[in-house]
Amino acid sequence: MKDRKELAHLAADKIIAATHSAVDDVNAFTSKVFHTRGGRIGSGMGGVIEALWGFHLNSILRQDKEIDYELGWIYGHEYNDFACILIEEEWNPTTKDGELFRVEVKSMVASADESKAHFDRLQHEFDENEILAVFLWDWTAVDGQPKNVYPGILDYFVGYAAPVAELRDLLHLERGGCFVEKGRCPDSCAVQNCAHIGEPLNAAGIRERRSGPEATRGAKVSYAANFGGMLRMLGSRGKNGKKILRHEYESDPTKARFIDFMARNFPRVARSMK
Repeated sequence: MKDRKELAHLAADKIIAATHSAVDDVNAFTSKVFHTRGGRIGSGMGGVIEALWGFHLNSILRQDKEIDYELGWIYGHEYNDFACILIEEEWNPTTKDGELFRVEVKSMVASADESKAHFDRLQHEFDENEILAVFLWDWTAVDGQPKNVYPGILDYFVGYAAPVAELRDLLHLERGGCFVEKGRCPDSCAVQNCAHIGEPLNAAGIRERRSGPEATRGAKVSYAANFGGMLRMLGSRGKNGKKILRHEYESDPTKARFIDFMARNFPRVARSMK
């Protein structure tokens, strides 16, 4: 019998592998149900696609004979969207009882000038098997009905979140940013009570998240909000940035899959690898 850690890792791998079928199911559903004329970008459809992935994935997971699990949809204002839960256990989202790990889902519109999707959780906030799911979608012509469109998933990345966060943070440092260190908080917090450890500051010393130190508020904005932008997080400066990207690409398969996903769809990422 597998212990809980082994079970969580197995479940995460199964979710990653099952996503291909779940995406096919989502596209089949949206092409039949959500076809329309026009197709407004700021429609909130990205959130619908995120939820549909979870629901269609559950229909696949429930057929698994090895693990009795599913995704539970987290309510309220938590960072995460889903939790991988064991069906036979009582689930408490507050205490995380009954959970194996959590899943954070992001959607990006392919035709938008700049995606608003942000992946800005701090490294120490991730559980070992937590998953990041990113779906690139756009309004797609319905076969045989060129005037009609549906919200279709064009490409996706689903993988472990921690390696992607590590890559993001390395490039944040390379661009001149930093992170609040223990005992060196700009708000002079007591070490044992400091909630700002690990918070990102940009090259100008401005906090990148609202939860950063009060002393690092910007003059014009409360916080910069550039940290973790799906495109901006892979930005780099010159040869050193490219060296970091190549090294991380070659050393970690999850980072490689994420970079490949972004490079396939965004020319600026592909150029940064050359």
